[in-house]
Amino acid sequence: MDTDVKISTLDALPEEKKTEKKIIHDEEDDHRVTKEKRKRSLYDHVKVLDPPPAPHDAWPYELVLVRHGQSEGNEAQSRSKKGDLSAYTPEFKKKHSSVYRLTDKGIAQAKVAGSWIKENIGEKFDRYYTSEYVRAMETAALLELPGAKWYTEIVLRERDKGQLDNISYSEKNERFGDEMARRKRDAFFWAPPGGESIANVCVRVDHTFNTLRRECSNQRVIMVCHGEVMWAFRVRLERLSQIRYHQLVSSGNPKDTIHNSQVLHYTRIHPVTGEIFPYFKFLKSVCPWRPEYSSEGWMEFDRPTYSNEELMQSVQSVPRYVNNFPNKEEDEKIEEALKPGAADS
Repeated sequence: MDTDVKISTLDALPEEKKTEKKIIHDEEDDHRVTKEKRKRSLYDHVKVLDPPPAPHDAWPYELVLVRHGQSEGNEAQSRSKKGDLSAYTPEFKKKHSSVYRLTDKGIAQAKVAGSWIKENIGEKFDRYYTSEYVRAMETAALLELPGAKWYTEIVLRERDKGQLDNISYSEKNERFGDEMARRKRDAFFWAPPGGESIANVCVRVDHTFNTLRRECSNQRVIMVCHGEVMWAFRVRLERLSQIRYHQLVSSGNPKDTIHNSQVLHYTRIHPVTGEIFPYFKFLKSVCPWRPEYSSEGWMEFDRPTYSNEELMQSVQSVPRYVNNFPNKEEDEKIEEALKPGAADS
């Protein structure tokens, strides 16, 4: 996943309503808590409360998303942005991004993520999914979750970069300069030649939701996947607008970034009271190998709604450059149609 996207039109966008409501600090954030207490899962709340059976198409109680560790492609792309093209050997350039392996750093990141998950979320899940891309499968294995039985899922594959797949940063700008400019104009709807937009990936994620509700109702699920896919999950689960997406990916705040081996922990269970909601309502974002990049605690989120006035305020913050030519006959008909009672005649 590229992290250098800057949205050139962001200044023209309104300050978006945020879905995040508040940060909830639970006992896991208290450094005085005992190791035994830290091992307790949110899932334990469910067992204590013994709720009535939910519909068969209910959401899972918990969904844990894990990004793969640093891959060959991540390292090669990072070097190329600094002008070092040494990683792009003839052998490496023949690879499709689906078969990237992890670097030594990526292996270590995956192991740290696994230790954090076992210590802070739990060792057991009801369902285990991983992208079929090699770097995701390698990460899944290195989490070393005891007794895990992984399902490989092609829908969780990384965003298709099309003709931009596995080429250096400089080559992207030399061969696809116009496309890179379009990308800066709108990174959410832009698709590389022959590839997918983030909006396209969101549609794929929606198919995953069908599986979760059909096969994993009221269960604990873990998925190992990719940065762009995890952004699509955020957009769809938290109902982020395209404007809010742009603000987050271009904020420059490392806490807003989905780093290698980042863990996004979604739950329907209130982290403090144990109240169970019908949909995911709480998120904790953790970077196990760089804790300072993690969120401060649990974030509660809701799908935002807008009044007519708020919608218009948002619209009017965007400049309009083209208008229609006046047409006296049509304008008079429109004015007549706007008169009180005209719709009833």
